[in-house]
Amino acid sequence: MKRILFLIFSGVLWVNLPGFSQDTLDLFPTHPGSLVCWLESLDKPRLLKVYCVKVELTDPSLQVITMPGEDPDGEGPAESQLTQPVDLFSRYDVLTAINTNAFAGIPNDKSIGVGWYEGRPVDIQGMVVTGGRTISPVQSGRTTFWISKGNRPHIGNPVPGDSVETAVSDWGSTLIIGGRIIPDSAVTTVHPRTAVGFDDTGEWLLMVVVDGRQPLYSEGISLYELACLFRDHGCTQAVNLDGGGSSIMLVREPGKEVRTMNRPSDTRHRPVPVMLGVKRRLRDRETERPRD
Repeated sequence: MKRILFLIFSGVLWVNLPGFSQDTLDLFPTHPGSLVCWLESLDKPRLLKVYCVKVELTDPSLQVITMPGEDPDGEGPAESQLTQPVDLFSRYDVLTAINTNAFAGIPNDKSIGVGWYEGRPVDIQGMVVTGGRTISPVQSGRTTFWISKGNRPHIGNPVPGDSVETAVSDWGSTLIIGGRIIPDSAVTTVHPRTAVGFDDTGEWLLMVVVDGRQPLYSEGISLYELACLFRDHGCTQAVNLDGGGSSIMLVREPGKEVRTMNRPSDTRHRPVPVMLGVKRRLRDRETERPRD
């Protein structure tokens, strides 16, 4: 396993914490440091397992993509169907991926009341764009994380004329805007969380999953604490994505099978409607076409 020196920005919550450990995986060793993954084990403010992936957006060999499930009804009301994360990972042939948007049932769905099972048609909450094609539109009350042509990251709903290539949406909170932490520090509810952020240069992206609901292992993190974590890692923009039992981070080291980095709180994978992934960029423009 290749080890890389990686700078961790210290801050109020995370300075010199006993129990901190870092062991970095290089997921794209032909371009050392362009795509790295690591675990931070913390024991303050409580027991936490924090899984991080850093993506160098300036590397032309890498591409951040949105990975929706298949549309089960064409022009019908469903926008995706719940799909196992490992199936989306394999279908889009990525190197790493995290869960993103929340979801809801569709009108007249006969499956109501039987749970969120694999294959269930769903309405994606918030905007989803893949390869410049809109799967789910902007939704009131949801904030979009999107990437424009030129591989530039943005937070905020795009306007007509913006060149949106990839987009997913937040769930519950924007974490940091222009360096300002948004969540209220008085709200202390902790859960498993998934989030994404970047710095003022827009040259790199940080994807994070924090495990929770697991006493003696990882108890979960509040939105305010999550925002502080991103700030302390150098991010000036960040959004919270869908979390809870859906929080998951998958990776694939060269020559190995896909594996789950974190420990989902349900002890199993929940099916999801869409993920955000990183893959090797192909020379043609069909980079986001899933495998048949």
